[in-house]
Amino acid sequence: MFKEILAPNNAPNWATDREILWNEVEKIEKSKNTQLAREIDVALPIELDLDKQIDLLRNYVQNIFVNNGMVADFVIHDKKDGNPHAHIMLTMRPFDENGEWGAKAKKEYILDKQGNKIYDKKGNAKSRKIETTNWNKKETLEHWREQWSEYTNKALEKANIKAKIDHRSYKERNIDKLPMKHEGVAVRAMEKRGIDTEIGELNREIKNLNKKIELIDKQISTQQEMREVISGIKNNGTRDQNIRVRVGNDEMEQGYRGYSIGSNITNRSAVEKLKKVARDKRERDREYKERIDIENRRRLEQERQNSNPKTIRRTRDNGMEL
Repeated sequence: MFKEILAPNNAPNWATDREILWNEVEKIEKSKNTQLAREIDVALPIELDLDKQIDLLRNYVQNIFVNNGMVADFVIHDKKDGNPHAHIMLTMRPFDENGEWGAKAKKEYILDKQGNKIYDKKGNAKSRKIETTNWNKKETLEHWREQWSEYTNKALEKANIKAKIDHRSYKERNIDKLPMKHEGVAVRAMEKRGIDTEIGELNREIKNLNKKIELIDKQISTQQEMREVISGIKNNGTRDQNIRVRVGNDEMEQGYRGYSIGSNITNRSAVEKLKKVARDKRERDREYKERIDIENRRRLEQERQNSNPKTIRRTRDNGMEL
């Protein structure tokens, strides 16, 4: 749907030519296992049209990446299936003031207390690698994630849209929900064709469990609210409060999996029982998900070894993805 390259002011003119840029990246990297680029994937809000999505993405890329010395090659994909997103390819080396590639890291010799170099048994001076940027640090990635949520929420607010996003996990937000697994293009394509996949089945199970957890939370909230109302009635009962009690009582009688507290809404032990049901259920759900994850990893690893036992898969370090 859209593609663009943004470069720092001190970058050479060819940095905004896609073909030349990535050929030059290949040339400057000499090591066979070097990392050539970093890719950041971001989900674009479906509430914004394409022009507003482009403005959001361009502002974010310019301020967060380009102004810090990276060349950013980014594209927007949208198959009109409710999943508009962008891929941002970033260079790993900064440019110096002359428009030449800078170093990713520099070597620093390890010195003794007298300031002399320390040598190993082979006579080589000991040293450590010092990165010239903070682009590979975990806290930097977390900052990029946080900034994307802030930029997105500002764009939504500017468009008078109430929706918000949050870069934090359920756990960090103290939300009692189980996160779903990333499905990817292949899994989504199979599911769309009506082919059930293990990840798809797992996500459907997680959705069902989350619905049950939500029901338990709702029942606990309703029960606590009714206790407050009943306490108010004891002090100075009114007709409206009595109606609220009857409505709450009807809802609670439906219960969870047949569990009903019926007329015992004033019984403190009933509240504790319901809380215990919720805690036990969440714990079982978490344990179940962990077992599924372990079993899936074990099975996939076994299948990989059986299909090609002599093949060793190598991955690059520092690959980060949102």
